[in-house]
Amino acid sequence: MAQLYFLGNSTHTQMFGCVIKTQTKTIVIDGGTYADSVQLIDLLEKHANCHVVAWFFTHPHHDHIGAFLEICKSNFKIKIDKVLFNFPSLDMLKEYGIRSGKEIAQWEEFEKIITTHFSESVTSIKAGDVFEFDEIKVNVLRVFSEKITSNFVNNSSAVYRIDSPDTRVLILGDLGAEGGEEVMKNYNADALYSDYIQLAHHGQGGVSEVFYKYVKPKICLWATPDWLWDNDKGGGFDTGPWATVTTRKWMEKLGVTEHIIAKDGTKVIII
Repeated sequence: MAQLYFLGNSTHTQMFGCVIKTQTKTIVIDGGTYADSVQLIDLLEKHANCHVVAWFFTHPHHDHIGAFLEICKSNFKIKIDKVLFNFPSLDMLKEYGIRSGKEIAQWEEFEKIITTHFSESVTSIKAGDVFEFDEIKVNVLRVFSEKITSNFVNNSSAVYRIDSPDTRVLILGDLGAEGGEEVMKNYNADALYSDYIQLAHHGQGGVSEVFYKYVKPKICLWATPDWLWDNDKGGGFDTGPWATVTTRKWMEKLGVTEHIIAKDGTKVIII
């Protein structure tokens, strides 16, 4: 059976990354921040013989692409066969997506690395694509839409459904409410139903409660550090500006009783 390593927080920064180990292959989705490259390299050295056959991305925020960028700058300790994503153009990112001046440099760095090192091994994914790795299928349910420019970079998130013979895992990246509405229009609930769901945007400010009701998650994967889990900006539980506690209440109403949270460290899930 395959193993999914849901990466825990190695710093206090929010991030998302997971590693899927099949019988003979290793897949990465996102990977975390620049600082998370240390734990990711360590995991891949121990469990994957430093070899990734496919590295998928949801969207180009630093807490999702940073570890990949750092690994690529560190003389490629990790062998990466293919890189798979569908990001907005650099012009669109600059027009609709900038939160800080650093982001342009990060996007340009990503583009340069892809052009320099992966020009023959990059795949531009599209909705409907299915990639098979031994007993695992990675289904691309959604890629970014030029029609959705609000909350642009988060809403550019690709949505993946990971299928094994017995288990489904739904990966939402940082998808926002508008992207979630698009997904619901394109898929019935049976297509989205999964045993595990990675909650969008670290469990707050992502897809709507209506989306989660539609999908009916069983087990939640929270890419969420401790301060965000408790919505604590320094004044105590639920005193911050984030909606994490609200999302926790949504899950309680849906009857979800099992939560795997990045604040608790890397967890291995048999899928």
